Amino acid sequence: MTLALVGCGGGSDGGIKKSSVELIVLEEGQTVADVLRPRSSSLSSLSSSSSGTGGEVPITADPEIEGDRLFVRSTDGQQNISGFEFCCGQFDTYQEHEFLDATGDFIKLDGGFWGSGVEGTIGERVFSSYGDGFDDAADTSAAQLGPEAMGSLRSPVFTIARNYINFLIGGGGNRFDTANATAVVLIVDGKVVRHAHGKNQDNKVTWDSWDVSEFAGKSAQLEFIDHHPNDGSDASLPYLLADEFRAADKAAVAPPASSKVPTSIAVAADPLAIGQPLFTRLTDANQNIAGFEFCCGRFDTYQNHSFIASGDFIRFDGGQWASDIANKQGDRVFASYGQGFADESDAVGEWYGWEATGTLRSPVFTITSPYINFLAGGGTNKFDSAYATAVVLRVNGKIVRQATGNGLEKTLGWTTWDVSGLMGREAEIEIIDKHDNSIEDGSFPFLLLDEFKQASMAAAVPADDSVVSQVDGHGKSLALDMGDPNPFYDNGNYYIYYLQNGGFHPWYMAKTNNLLDMSYPLEVLPASGDAAKQDQWIGSGSVIKDSNDNYHLFYTGHNQQHNPVEAVMHAVATDNTLANWETKHELTFSGANGYSNFDFRDPLVFWNSTAQKYWMLITSRYQSKAAIGLYTSDDLNTWAAAEPLYTEVSPLNLEVADYFSLGTTPFIIYSDQRDSSRQVKYLRENASVWEKPLNDALDGNAFYAARTAGNQDERLLFGWVSHKKGRSDSGVPIWGGDLMVHQLHKTDDGQLAVSLPEKYRTGLSVAQPADIVWTLGAAAESEESIVVDANSAFTLAPSTQKNRLAFSVNSANENAQFGIELRNTATNQRVVIAVDAANGLAKYYRDGDAANPDNPVVAVPLDIIEGINIDVLLDPQAGVGAVYFNNYRALSFRLYGLPEYEVGVYSGADAIAVTDLERFSR
Repeated sequence: MTLALVGCGGGSDGGIKKSSVELIVLEEGQTVADVLRPRSSSLSSLSSSSSGTGGEVPITADPEIEGDRLFVRSTDGQQNISGFEFCCGQFDTYQEHEFLDATGDFIKLDGGFWGSGVEGTIGERVFSSYGDGFDDAADTSAAQLGPEAMGSLRSPVFTIARNYINFLIGGGGNRFDTANATAVVLIVDGKVVRHAHGKNQDNKVTWDSWDVSEFAGKSAQLEFIDHHPNDGSDASLPYLLADEFRAADKAAVAPPASSKVPTSIAVAADPLAIGQPLFTRLTDANQNIAGFEFCCGRFDTYQNHSFIASGDFIRFDGGQWASDIANKQGDRVFASYGQGFADESDAVGEWYGWEATGTLRSPVFTITSPYINFLAGGGTNKFDSAYATAVVLRVNGKIVRQATGNGLEKTLGWTTWDVSGLMGREAEIEIIDKHDNSIEDGSFPFLLLDEFKQASMAAAVPADDSVVSQVDGHGKSLALDMGDPNPFYDNGNYYIYYLQNGGFHPWYMAKTNNLLDMSYPLEVLPASGDAAKQDQWIGSGSVIKDSNDNYHLFYTGHNQQHNPVEAVMHAVATDNTLANWETKHELTFSGANGYSNFDFRDPLVFWNSTAQKYWMLITSRYQSKAAIGLYTSDDLNTWAAAEPLYTEVSPLNLEVADYFSLGTTPFIIYSDQRDSSRQVKYLRENASVWEKPLNDALDGNAFYAARTAGNQDERLLFGWVSHKKGRSDSGVPIWGGDLMVHQLHKTDDGQLAVSLPEKYRTGLSVAQPADIVWTLGAAAESEESIVVDANSAFTLAPSTQKNRLAFSVNSANENAQFGIELRNTATNQRVVIAVDAANGLAKYYRDGDAANPDNPVVAVPLDIIEGINIDVLLDPQAGVGAVYFNNYRALSFRLYGLPEYEVGVYSGADAIAVTDLERFSR
């Protein structure tokens, strides 16, 4: 299709006259009247020129002296505070110089920062968000805050008296209305009307200009914003620089049109007639999942339609029939209540009412239009409320827009987000309902949503509070519902890559440095879902940094209809966030030279300094045996098959193998796929032969698919504790689960051992009450111990927080049996981790279900006379826990109802002593 716009014009003198012509392409359903006479507050036509008179923009040759200082200090008009030529007042220097509303680290700043290291500054000092600061008013020792500093600050109020504001700006390139903002904005009548940011040039400022002629005579303020936490979540510089703000009649540079922030917009007459669905289903782009027009898949319907669900939402049957909802489009809407199903075998279901809670994440999409429009109803609690009923837009994992329902029970209304500054970015919608209908707070305890579209026109005027720009609230407590983890350690951070537990298993990534908090999980490597491609499904792999500090990701491509079924694929990082990857399809390869190409997965790549080659461990079959295969390479691109490191007669495989050294001792960890021995195990090298040691299982069969990351000081083991069918404690184990992390170390005699991670000991260090709330039989407390008579027990109170217990147990009888007791007083359900020291076993089971072969069991040598040191980690929100014995073995378990369970110790036929009982949380 070709469009031509042709015109001519001339004056009486025959000369050509300039004409202002605008081409408007109407969207389907849009009329000329919609554009020329918008239904609501319309934006006045802007002049094609940036100058106040409509002519060419006058540019000054001397911006540093053009005009006047933009604002002055009332008590000292000669001091150049608009050029930041002040300092050394220590804590809160800016507010002492009539700046206002300092937040975060900006209240610590010591005034203008010495600018000798910043290119382009005027005078000696510059505004720098990383500058020198003081912790508080008593602090007398200045220290540079560094790029991790964040905050905001407003200038003194001034009157706009000239056509232009000129200034120097540098640092990060993120807009004020994006995540990780590093920007300066102009505020008039309480609204942001102009904005600017740096160009990601390190320690350099350049001139910028705003045309402010339309605001002549109005009062205004500047706001300086740095909300970038230096967390490596984007490639932008994490700081802001600014200098020499001046009011002038000539611009320093031509003001960019993008610097203007519209304060009014045209609203579409018929929002449904414009735009496209915001997101689509991977396997059926024509199905209107953005309008929730799907249903009847029973349990897990949302996740089967490319969403990611949590809480009660995993049980919902798709879009809710909406015959009684006014303004709905189509037949169905999203409702955070409705028909739900207990598990895959439930064909009847039940009604989940207003007490239902959960989250729902949309498929990832690219923002291609300036507005996102959708219909919303129900509760009005914002996303950061403890009882939120909200929907948010996340870019790069961080919340940048938010909305709630409209406060109406059965009526939807249009909501609009202005996302013009986010175009080209990948994003996702997150729907949040935390309101369990347990309190009356003036909000409906549910959310209704429908018809998410992106369009060139707004459906409604965006709410003033729809833009989210903040330091906190983007991360989450570390809890991951996951498939296989593939962790990577770099510069003090653990990048937890993992297979999404749903769909075609795309790779996601969350980052942590303390095992308690994490960045919001992002999709970093999508599966194609295409039945004709190798990567229809994707599987486990690994990340490696090469000698040139380039990052590579190796992963499995899986397609049952493809030949080969499984292959190794190779992607490279496109930036240092380690969240953006480009696959090199030409480097894909599969099993050969005796290796199967049906089972050929889980590539683990590392540099072997002894062999002076890159090694790749592979899950495969070799000569009809289960094999931990080996390929080698000099350059990470071309790989040669070598003899397997280890083989074993087994009908199934030795999955997700990992290779690492502790001290000078190399180890291999793998997951045994057989039902009869499905545990994470290890091998030890002896005279170049890999052997199974005694007690080779590190944990019970609830813990699986574990891989390691770390360094010589800290090596962590990341695996999942399996879900049970229907998310019910009585269900059978299924693939995938919640993250569990152990710490690895080597014993004095060279064995591999697991223990509670030190990061949990330091992070969960606030002492909690360890008072006994229930006893059975006799449990006598003294200052340091609790003597538990035979066939007795005691428990401590339940906790909803992640917490840990530490204690020791001993007995005079070497055959004494005891255990950890978990007790739900509301249901009378009892769960135990039974310890049989005489036979060296620990076993988890529910009362009445002790013989279930799926119950987790681990072999661990114990001496109860000498004493057994025990650590217990409880994660109630995830519904998982782990018990550690003598810093040697762990027994992980699944208990969905864990927040309601008391925890304690019970004895068998012999008395025991529990000493040094302590409990800690964050």
